[in-house]
Amino acid sequence: METKRIFIAIKINNTDQIRAIFRQVQMDLKDEWIKWVNLKGLHITLGFIGATDVRKIGLIVNRLRGSASKFSPFRLQLKSLGAFPSLSKARVLWIGVDSDDLIYDLRKDIVKQLEYIVEISDTRFSPHLTIGRIKHGVKNADLVKEKLELHTNWCDEEILVSDFVLMESKTTKQGPIYEVMENFNLG
Repeated sequence: METKRIFIAIKINNTDQIRAIFRQVQMDLKDEWIKWVNLKGLHITLGFIGATDVRKIGLIVNRLRGSASKFSPFRLQLKSLGAFPSLSKARVLWIGVDSDDLIYDLRKDIVKQLEYIVEISDTRFSPHLTIGRIKHGVKNADLVKEKLELHTNWCDEEILVSDFVLMESKTTKQGPIYEVMENFNLG
């Protein structure tokens, strides 16, 4: 059986403000063991599906078109920096997303549309942009926490979300490569 590793996301174009905060955090934490993401692949994951039988992808696309047609474009704002699971035990560094309920409603509808086709983890949805991953722990947890806290009031301009995508993630030694498989316009 042929499979593809897929997920559903809102692609984010990197702005001057995103590039500036990204460079600042990279400089602030240059001595830490952080694998930084490629800014060309910035996205907000709406649902990670994982390895999927390619024969199901057509049905997934049809269902996602149905979800997209129910929602009008909406705005969101990127703001603050943080870490999962917490600032003091950082494993994933992120830029936060401030949005009204539409992003949550969209995700909920996507999960419902796909529930009998594939499984999307129904854990608490926390929209964010991952900017770095820490695999083997940090050298100085207090420094990481301090540097991220410096940017809790950071924010970018509002972004209009008019579509979402089905992406394939190809794992390479240099990091993941994301390819858009299908685009879904809202409304």
